[in-house]
Amino acid sequence: MSTTTHRAVRSCMPSTLTLWMLTVIATAGATEATAQQRLTANVVGEPEEAVFVYRDVENFLSATRAIASGEDPAEALQARYLDRASPGLLMFIEKYDLTVDRLLKAMNEHSAAYARLDQTVEGIKTHESVFRDAYAGIKEVLPNAVFPPTYFLVAGHRGIGSGSIEGPLISIEKESPESIQRDLHATLVHEMVHMEQLAAVHEAYFDIFSGEDRTLLALSIREGAATFFAELITGGSEHKNRARDYLLAHEAELWQAFQVEMLGQDTGDWLWRRASNPEQPQDVGYAMGARIVETYYENAPDKHSAAQEIMAVTDYPTFLARSGYAERVAQQAKLK
Repeated sequence: MSTTTHRAVRSCMPSTLTLWMLTVIATAGATEATAQQRLTANVVGEPEEAVFVYRDVENFLSATRAIASGEDPAEALQARYLDRASPGLLMFIEKYDLTVDRLLKAMNEHSAAYARLDQTVEGIKTHESVFRDAYAGIKEVLPNAVFPPTYFLVAGHRGIGSGSIEGPLISIEKESPESIQRDLHATLVHEMVHMEQLAAVHEAYFDIFSGEDRTLLALSIREGAATFFAELITGGSEHKNRARDYLLAHEAELWQAFQVEMLGQDTGDWLWRRASNPEQPQDVGYAMGARIVETYYENAPDKHSAAQEIMAVTDYPTFLARSGYAERVAQQAKLK
């Protein structure tokens, strides 16, 4: 695998923080040791101790003030923002090709968003108690959950929430007061659930990103688990709920189509791009995976054990068969 695939988690059930250390996958040698030291120093086991990192955004705001005072924009962004990157921003730079040129282009095209960035940051800070409550919801579902730092970043006006071995990475410049209040806690839970999955399966977490283990089914269940628990804990986000509502309205036909494609590597109209059908919202594959996970969870007598099993899934066809989802759809079809 590439370095990026090893180190970045696309967007937990260890019994101790030591188990979290075992989930860290870096390239080799000193890089691996450094990554382990960062995680073991920063991961906490209680939601009230969870760390929200604003350092990168504050550095970006320092760069914009320097630019306003006459400093060269490219030099200011490089020296004051990118060169001072936190571990989370370093992950984001690697994963999403964040460059000075991309930042400058975004700042020119979306000047209003960057002009209000300090207000956006303050709005996020005022909601920290909401975010901690959401993380507490993860702890209720997964009693052994752990919490790496959550990094808020400036990303070239891209609305990205992602996991990484450093913790959730959240871009903020597209956020509005409304979206912060409505959706951001669901996004944070979604990405933190990916951290719990990583801690549960260790290096196997990365297998579905390339090679023969990459299938539409695997990716949909992985993302669906994070979507389901975010919905269970927070009510979900507007984007994911739109996909869920569409799936529920067309479930039988979508399930039939999904079965044809689910063991292939092409994500088609299901994930991460606009569907060819203009009426179908993006990321219905997330909703399909969430329904499979939901069915497994609802059928389980012990919810804590079921949640742990969901975090640890690596055999996706077997999980689908055990979930009872196919039977659920068939039964619903009979009732219509």
